[in-house]
Amino acid sequence: MGFSYQKIHVTMKEKLLNLVKTYPQNFGLLVLLTCAICFIRTSFAHGFDHRFEAVSLPEKTIKGMVIDEMGNPIPGVTIVVDGTAIGTATDIDGNFSLEVPDNAVLFVSYIGYQSQRITVGNQTTFNITLREDQSSLEEVVVTALGIKRESKRLGYATSTVTADQINVNRTPNFMNALQGKIAGVNISSLATGPAGTSKIRIRGQSSVGGQNNPLIVLNGMPIDNTNFGIAGNVGNRMGNNSDGGDGLSSINPDDIESMTVLKGAAAAALYGSRAKDGVIMINTKTKGLAEGIGVEWNTNFTADSPLDYTDFQYEYGQGENGIRPTTPNPTSGVWSFGERFQPGMTQTLFDGIEVPYVPVRNRIGQFYRVGHTLTNTLSLSSRTDKGGFNLSLANMDNEGIEPNSRFNRRTLNLGFTQDVTKKLNVSGNINYSIEENRNPPIVAQQDISTAFVVYTMSNSMPLDILEQHRLDENGNEAIWSRFRNRTNPYISINERFEKIRRNRIFGNVALKYDFTDWLYVQGRVAQDFFVRDQEFNF
Repeated sequence: MGFSYQKIHVTMKEKLLNLVKTYPQNFGLLVLLTCAICFIRTSFAHGFDHRFEAVSLPEKTIKGMVIDEMGNPIPGVTIVVDGTAIGTATDIDGNFSLEVPDNAVLFVSYIGYQSQRITVGNQTTFNITLREDQSSLEEVVVTALGIKRESKRLGYATSTVTADQINVNRTPNFMNALQGKIAGVNISSLATGPAGTSKIRIRGQSSVGGQNNPLIVLNGMPIDNTNFGIAGNVGNRMGNNSDGGDGLSSINPDDIESMTVLKGAAAAALYGSRAKDGVIMINTKTKGLAEGIGVEWNTNFTADSPLDYTDFQYEYGQGENGIRPTTPNPTSGVWSFGERFQPGMTQTLFDGIEVPYVPVRNRIGQFYRVGHTLTNTLSLSSRTDKGGFNLSLANMDNEGIEPNSRFNRRTLNLGFTQDVTKKLNVSGNINYSIEENRNPPIVAQQDISTAFVVYTMSNSMPLDILEQHRLDENGNEAIWSRFRNRTNPYISINERFEKIRRNRIFGNVALKYDFTDWLYVQGRVAQDFFVRDQEFNF
């Protein structure tokens, strides 16, 4: 074929040259014909020859079966000889048969699973195991009872959040880090300290009364997400309005594998009336990402600072009716209706000390501090074709922006899954946490609330004097304002105490037996138990 083509090419070239010599006016035609010859030559060289080389008659028959990591057959898997059109698909039992040439390479692919290339060699029988493709989890959601379904096949709206989205911009309560990341879900964090409640609303308010919170389902088990928020659920505490957190603060974000939000009434029907405000389904890790034993150390550090640095007026200082305090023990500490600031002026404070009459700038930055959160997680995991486990130990230390406010959480989490037989699988998850929340901020009132007082005190009140002389000679709060319930903020952070401790264990163990590839029975035993105590003074 190649020899004949070269001969034809040379003959046509000579004839064209003779044609130009005889008829010079045909030079343009020569250019067009030359281009045509080059195109034909290229087609022969790169097209026809390649086609002849690619086609080869099948030499032998191979057979096999394709299964998933749980040992279940996968129907509809595409198996193609790489670089050819020779291929087939597995039947309902995951079996296939195919005639292939010698030294063929099989390309095995299926939606939601990692593709494989397998060299045939001398082998004629194949048992192929496909692993889930973690990058395609967005296409598959976990619904009620842990059932996985493609999102496009559901009759209601869902949203899926990956572990990377949860762990970026991390907060002590991991839900607060998802603000603005889930369509139709409004998440807001309260200004109530590191362990504060996360307010979650799916598609707005569903009722005038009640908390309107979605149901939280962890590994198929609904868990308690009671809001120990403002004056909430611990009886009369004499106006000690602090936020004791919610159930989500017991979860370490490093243990989360994925999260799915079920929206609307149709989604709520999966769990009954408890899910009238939607469902947030959280799945934690049950095995490693790769075969063998894996060890992972994760350290995360974040810093916090006050958000509102309100720029107050600095023309008039402490006082009333245009008069600054010049006699001992004034009670105008919350008023800035005195005289206009002038160089050389002085003022007399509540403790009788005379100080310059000048504005105090950046009081927010002076009183509050830069908070920080340090989280360390050590994980030990394993993965085999029969199952695996994930064991993690974590410690989170947080110091809030309000002095003497801190939160500590220590967690132990174990997730596992194992195929006991080809049809019987056992899986489970156990999470134990110890949480200590000290001096969460008081909000929604004037009494012992630092934020209320710091933002409303006189703009010429020196903070160092307020701290050093907060107590009188009897050890009581020095009277600095005529409004006695506007507590000196340094009294609130130094003399007041509140200690909240919670020990919590929750988890479940499930058995699943597959009768066929479309019928199974599953049983689950679950428990969520915690002991919570709280000490405080007023």
